[in-house]
Amino acid sequence: MSRGATLRAAIRHLTDAITSVTHISDIRQKVVEEARRLTDASSAALCLLTPERDMLDFVAVAGENAEEILGLRIRVADSLSEQVLGTGQPLLLDRRTPLETGDLFAQAEGDIPARSAPRWVSSEPTSGPRSAAVVPILQEGRIVGTLSALNKVDASSGLSPFPAFDSEDADTLSLLADLVSLAHKFEKTARAEREQRRELAVLYETAQSVSSSLNVQDVMENVLESICGRLEYHTASLFLLNDDRTHLFIAAERGLTLEELDVQLSVERGLPARILQTGNPILIPDTELEPLYEDLSERAHALSALASPILSRDETHGMVVITSLQRDAYHSDDLKLVSAVAMQAGIAIENAWLYEDAQRQAEEAKALYEISQQVNATLKTEQVLNYVADSILSLLKVDRFVAYLYDTETERLTPQVSRGIDFAQLEPAGIGEGIGGWVYEWQTPQAVADVVADRRNQSAPLHQVGVASTLCVPVHVGEECIGVIHAMSSKRRLFTVAEMELLYTISNQAAVAIVNARLYQQARERSQEMLTYFRRVAKAIGKALNETSLPQILADIAVDLMRADRCVVYGLSGDVLRLMATSPLRTSVQPDAEVALGYGLSGWVARRGQTLTLLDLQEDSRAQAHGWLARENFSSYLGVPLKLGRQTIGVVEIYSLEPRAFTREEGQLLVGFTRRARILERILSSQQVEP
Repeated sequence: MSRGATLRAAIRHLTDAITSVTHISDIRQKVVEEARRLTDASSAALCLLTPERDMLDFVAVAGENAEEILGLRIRVADSLSEQVLGTGQPLLLDRRTPLETGDLFAQAEGDIPARSAPRWVSSEPTSGPRSAAVVPILQEGRIVGTLSALNKVDASSGLSPFPAFDSEDADTLSLLADLVSLAHKFEKTARAEREQRRELAVLYETAQSVSSSLNVQDVMENVLESICGRLEYHTASLFLLNDDRTHLFIAAERGLTLEELDVQLSVERGLPARILQTGNPILIPDTELEPLYEDLSERAHALSALASPILSRDETHGMVVITSLQRDAYHSDDLKLVSAVAMQAGIAIENAWLYEDAQRQAEEAKALYEISQQVNATLKTEQVLNYVADSILSLLKVDRFVAYLYDTETERLTPQVSRGIDFAQLEPAGIGEGIGGWVYEWQTPQAVADVVADRRNQSAPLHQVGVASTLCVPVHVGEECIGVIHAMSSKRRLFTVAEMELLYTISNQAAVAIVNARLYQQARERSQEMLTYFRRVAKAIGKALNETSLPQILADIAVDLMRADRCVVYGLSGDVLRLMATSPLRTSVQPDAEVALGYGLSGWVARRGQTLTLLDLQEDSRAQAHGWLARENFSSYLGVPLKLGRQTIGVVEIYSLEPRAFTREEGQLLVGFTRRARILERILSSQQVEP
């Protein structure tokens, strides 16, 4: 076969390898083997420039000492390729050339590897090649390396008289160099295509996985799964910003230890600051040379890393960090992939947040409505707190709850209702003692992620009853604080501002119901006391006293039992109310002796036959009709009509110096007393009014 035919066959063979997307290292090896065969060289080598362009790497070698030469790195200045790399023109050398070529594979002092470079085999004792052909390898108009053939052999005799390479050999090598350049271009295109396919596959998988759930935690786990399934990694971490946007905490991870899970990174320095401020991903080939990685290096022992922000509509939510135990483990394509997935994650996480927020608001609105219905449907404090406890456990997803109410007699916070904690283990706390005592004293809600580390916990330890984190809010009624509520977790967790606001809202609703229950209980107890006393007294005086003394007795008893400052009793005679008794008797200011029906306070009560209560007596124009009131400082008023059947026969008036809201029950008790004591009949008899 002629030399031209052999060359054409070799070109077809190499072209087929290139178009079949054979790996670039295999193509390089095929090229040097063809170069050696087509030029009758004893050895052939393909060298590529390093990025700094001062060194040459032997990436493919055929012929003598190939295994020892492959992988060597030498200085450009110490090689036969120096002139070719400088001029871009092929070079032909033989033993008759006066140029001192030196040893093509001689190792410069200090170079790596440390082993000695082999000499070319020669029939004459020499350290350098006797003949050589070197051509440049161009890519996009730029020299990237050289293709060399050394020590031409006489193919016809099999001997090695070292004939010289000719221009035809140089042309053959140049053609093979063009094929190497073409292979690199194919490799670059194929690599870009592979990366695009990989990126599209990952994005598709990520989109499929993250869109399959609207749970934030599931979304984050799926994002890491997509990345880790495509990249080699040592650790993978997904950080999110806290509510205050001051720190990043780990929301999902792969490969971290328990100690590393508690990492929180400040957003004001290092890698987080760079990521959040610029919104750009970062590739770190060597973490030991990157000062930005300092905050992470103590926690994630790695030699290279990728970091990308989690973005959604120009807002940064956190970052993804992937690390490796190898230097230069990642490339720009890997960074692009992680960045694309992180952006997809940002959109998915925000959508999940919006969904969860909408769900949470709907659940909270429903729960708050049900709480308001339930707590206002009972007048028992324990029932109110029990319903509040069950609601908080469900809404905040906590497993422990305690409600403390302030006891005015002991001046301590006393536990009332608990969940998840043995009630017997709970003890009253003084003001300022423990986290709850501090919240009560300063009336400020507190979210404590680690109760053990909180110094306030020392005086009333919560961790001893299995509490790791707590959210504590005061129970307010107006300006008054009547207790505190603890929503607690046995596992460490971060409570959000929204959760604090929700608990505060529930506590305020509970506070009103608790106060109403207390007031009802107090009123009920007082009513029972008054009713019992009235019945006993009424029964006694109804049998023992005469008609003339009854109005005065009524006034004395009423002012005492109502804890008032003045009681006035009028009897109705025709259209005039006449004063029958006043208590206390010894006073410099006496009430009106007579009041016309419909005139002033007592006249209004008598005409309408209705009870009248006034919290602020001075603000009522009817009080101005009574001149004697202008000389007194009464604040509140209760007027009760005395009726026999449907006929009004008198009026009982109660006055208080301190502002006081008289209740309907107090008026009814006063009327009940007069009836049981048969006072109405006797007042009517003494006034000589027909019923």
